[in-house]
Amino acid sequence: MSSTPAYIVPTCFVEADPQLQLARRATVECIGTLFLTTVAVGAGLAVTQVEPGNHGFALLLSALVTSGALVGLILALGKVSGGHFNPLITLLQWFARERTGRCTVAYITGQLIGGAIGAAIANMLFPTPSVEQAISTPTVALVASEFIASAGLMTIVFGCMRSGLASTGPFAVGAWLFAAIIATPSGSYANPAITLASLIAHGPVHLSVRAVWLYVPADLFGAVLAILFIAIGYPRKRLPDAVDRPLDRSALQR
Repeated sequence: MSSTPAYIVPTCFVEADPQLQLARRATVECIGTLFLTTVAVGAGLAVTQVEPGNHGFALLLSALVTSGALVGLILALGKVSGGHFNPLITLLQWFARERTGRCTVAYITGQLIGGAIGAAIANMLFPTPSVEQAISTPTVALVASEFIASAGLMTIVFGCMRSGLASTGPFAVGAWLFAAIIATPSGSYANPAITLASLIAHGPVHLSVRAVWLYVPADLFGAVLAILFIAIGYPRKRLPDAVDRPLDRSALQR
């Protein structure tokens, strides 16, 4: 039996078959991000129509709907593409040499396109007279909130990857997202695909250009902090092969 720690090879948020055509995997990332964004934007619009002015109910419903949708999408599509639906996960895997540059570009392109289409679909399903409730000038607290939400989410994602327990990932991510949406004043976007899509989204999810320009870097810096936390908790003695090359999947059962 090899003495290599089990967490050297990721156990979740990686595709079951890295040799599946990249176009198929990137398309799945696009579709998953599309559904996730549609639900996130649609939840906010639905609440404003059903319970206008009830902020507490809106927050709880948005957290429940968005986190539930994400868990379902990861479970359904994770074996195909890894179930990222978030450029931060893809970027950090590339940074850790777990994913090739070509695959990273394809995934992120699909995620951004999916996010934009998802926001447009939600707008169509819940037509409103105008864009509402935009955060025009984020406070320091809101930007810090995004930083913390992103750092926490990526810590959960990569902690689950290194833990050796493949089944924990979707539920751990959903649990964190549910908590962070309620507990952070920004609402925990923590996903550049959704943050950029919020430019065209209607309702509570909508953000101004200035807000997006501040939130996206906060998300990126939070992700970098998370990978430093993971390096402390799960030190690695060697790097796995990048996705798109054969991996030693037998290590997952050791």
